[in-house]
Amino acid sequence: MTDVSRRDFVAAGAMFAGVAATMGASARQVHAAGGGHGFMAASSGGPDGQDGPGPHRPVSPGLQGICALCEVTGGGEKVYGIAVEYDVAIDPASLAPDTYTAAVFPAASGFFAGMPQEPDKNDTTAKARPRPVAALYTNDAPALLPDRKNVPGRYVIAEFAHDPDLSLPTTDSDRVTLIQDKGVRTTGGVAYAASKTVWSNTGHHGNRVAIRGVDAWEQNHWWWDDTRSAWLEYSIYLPKSFLAEGGENRAYPLVLAITHSGTSPDGTCAQTLTEQCIASIWSLPEEQDRHECVVITPRYERTTMNDYWEHTSDVENTYRLVESLLGNTWNYGNPNRADRRDKVLKIDPKRVYCTGWSMGAMTSLWLMARHPETFAAGLIIAGQQRPVDVVPLARQKILIITGSEDDKATPWNEKCVPVWEKAGGTVVRPKEQLDPALIFPVDRQQKLTDQVNGYLAKDANVTFLTFDGVDHMGSARKFFYIRAARDWMFRQSKA
Repeated sequence: MTDVSRRDFVAAGAMFAGVAATMGASARQVHAAGGGHGFMAASSGGPDGQDGPGPHRPVSPGLQGICALCEVTGGGEKVYGIAVEYDVAIDPASLAPDTYTAAVFPAASGFFAGMPQEPDKNDTTAKARPRPVAALYTNDAPALLPDRKNVPGRYVIAEFAHDPDLSLPTTDSDRVTLIQDKGVRTTGGVAYAASKTVWSNTGHHGNRVAIRGVDAWEQNHWWWDDTRSAWLEYSIYLPKSFLAEGGENRAYPLVLAITHSGTSPDGTCAQTLTEQCIASIWSLPEEQDRHECVVITPRYERTTMNDYWEHTSDVENTYRLVESLLGNTWNYGNPNRADRRDKVLKIDPKRVYCTGWSMGAMTSLWLMARHPETFAAGLIIAGQQRPVDVVPLARQKILIITGSEDDKATPWNEKCVPVWEKAGGTVVRPKEQLDPALIFPVDRQQKLTDQVNGYLAKDANVTFLTFDGVDHMGSARKFFYIRAARDWMFRQSKA
């Protein structure tokens, strides 16, 4: 079932007016890419292959359509490039840096990823802003390539520069436009001339978008318990090896990633995956290469836990969802996909992990305290609990990370430290505050890794680290990128 939400649709009149005003083209010159609506669930896609980011049946020789290439970062979903689809393979030698003019529409005024009751980011009348093309190469799929080297195929990838600080809030919608200013040539030698036509990725069914590491998720799953008249909506990421032949014979680690109250109650399954990296970071290809796992993230219809320490039934329902997966009876993969149809998923009971931010971190602490036999470790980002309610955490494996400017999570966890120590737990709580500037760029974290691993090497039950100058919102955007923290979690295993 495809997840259709308020973020997916753009009024046709606004789209045509905006593109025409931006590029100086008439409305009839604007070609909608067709198919897709921004975030395609693994269960979506029509039988003719025209839905989603591609590939599509060629309509006529030449350019077929464009697709925005996005990635979910700590600051929200950002446009990192445009995939230009042709009917046949393109000769990369025919491409020049100025082959295309690309532009991205800014997000609607007032949009801030992950905040409750935010406006639809695509509902904007602002003009598209030109975006320089930093790299140009061919590919056989609408996707960025890490090495930016040509792969034979009928997609030309116009990649933009990436800001190395992945915590910066996004200013992008997922609406893009493109003009082919210079001619290109197919591998068969056919020339496709330049054109003044303005291509858009916005069509009748929404925006045509590919989101790296996210499109493979299955959305809109339902856990239910008829005996209690209870249910819970969730999304699931299934590892590539599970989808390969024989994958059902393996047992996988399970990560429960719980998002924040900003995606409740008016959010959707798509928003739990695209407006923060809390869940989606675990499904990035490079992260799965390091730590292959199943990932689940619930979508709540209400705030599950408030600042009075009260919680809803969805907290226990979340545990029941985990419990059902541990029963090794889950066989609800998309029935239209042979790689997952009727496969029974197996979970390694020694490697079940819990993580979250804000409300999600509070929920994680509660679940781990109430069900200590289940979770091997928890990565808690800026969450707090009443000390008397989390005494059982003293004997578990918890890594808590907060910011010094977080006036709830940091002081409340400070109050928990003596409670855990009195209960017989070992706690590492350094006086030193870590430097958030060491987090980005993510491929230069060695100094931070050494510092974090130094504290984790003490093998305490609870390790509680704080970064200087970071507030509550900043913690979500930054701390999930700490590789040493993610690696630590996967090293933990129940006896």
